[in-house]
Amino acid sequence: MSQNRIPGRRLRVPRLDPALKSRMRAAAVNPQLLLAAKAALAAALAWTLALAIPGTPSEYPYYAPLGALLAMYPTVSGTLKLGLQTVVGLTLGIVLAYVAVWAGDPNWITIGFVVGAGVLLGGFLRRTAGGGSGIASAGLFVLVIGNEDLGYSLGYLVQTVVGVGVGLAVSALIFPPLHLNDAVGQMSLLRRTAARDLQQMGQALEEDWAEDDARWAEVRDGLSASARNARSALQYADESRKGNVRRRFHPRDVREDYRHVEVLEVVASHTLNITNLLQDALHGTSRERPLPVAVRPALESAFTAVGDVLDLWTVEEDDAAMLAAAERALRDLEAAAYGTSSREVPFGAAAALGMSLHRILEAVRPDLRQADGE
Repeated sequence: MSQNRIPGRRLRVPRLDPALKSRMRAAAVNPQLLLAAKAALAAALAWTLALAIPGTPSEYPYYAPLGALLAMYPTVSGTLKLGLQTVVGLTLGIVLAYVAVWAGDPNWITIGFVVGAGVLLGGFLRRTAGGGSGIASAGLFVLVIGNEDLGYSLGYLVQTVVGVGVGLAVSALIFPPLHLNDAVGQMSLLRRTAARDLQQMGQALEEDWAEDDARWAEVRDGLSASARNARSALQYADESRKGNVRRRFHPRDVREDYRHVEVLEVVASHTLNITNLLQDALHGTSRERPLPVAVRPALESAFTAVGDVLDLWTVEEDDAAMLAAAERALRDLEAAAYGTSSREVPFGAAAALGMSLHRILEAVRPDLRQADGE
């Protein structure tokens, strides 16, 4: 026992800082780190297995880890696709090399033929052969290194197939990732971004943003990027489910997610239209009058009310109160827009803005939860 220990006191183990624990957890599940570990494991296993294969193929074990590396992809379906492309490309390259061999030993003509034909085939068979560089490089290896040695071609093909198989097995069985959380997060971000932008349009009215204010472009760019990210994340999540054994333990209706993304894309489109309309209407243009002062309070309230509905869309248990408030705000806006219309300006910007807000509300209405079941 240490002589420096104070009697009656216990040594406490220091706790990890929550932020540090969060960073460590994020690092442990980092997709790139996981992919690197799986690629390293697949290459090592492929090399070990390649050495155990009898016959001529065992003389070319280095092509097995290469095949595993070429096939490795973050998703199982992506690994299968790349693996098949690698094998098809290699097979076509070998065929091209043997066609060239009939013309004689490797020279500038045969090398040019293999490379040119490989790139050309890759352009026509992009989905099945993985591009012309793979076909051309495989044919070049066989032509220059193997030449008429059938054993080299056989070893090259067999070991590559072994590597691809090992890569697919590792991808499918070792922590195959499901990217559902990222897709849900991106959809939620798009919803909140559209809601925030609508509320920010109310701020633009209140603060009377200038036509060249940089915030107009920031709103448009941020919303457009968020819409693209949501669609891309959902497609990637859908791909990660294919061939993934973990999907049985994490069931999810992806069709419903796609429908939600489509609704949010409609919302984003109308929100972008509102941003463009308001930027022109706030101070008017050479051909249109500025937005009437009398209609601005009703328009600001409508922006806020519809933004509130969108902010809690698919989140709140009962959306009836928010929906009713938004409908009242739109009716008030309709009355204010009608009151500011004239024979010269029968359809003002306020009416167009109100119609876009109405379209947003109609887009999200089917998924609003209301206590009365309507």
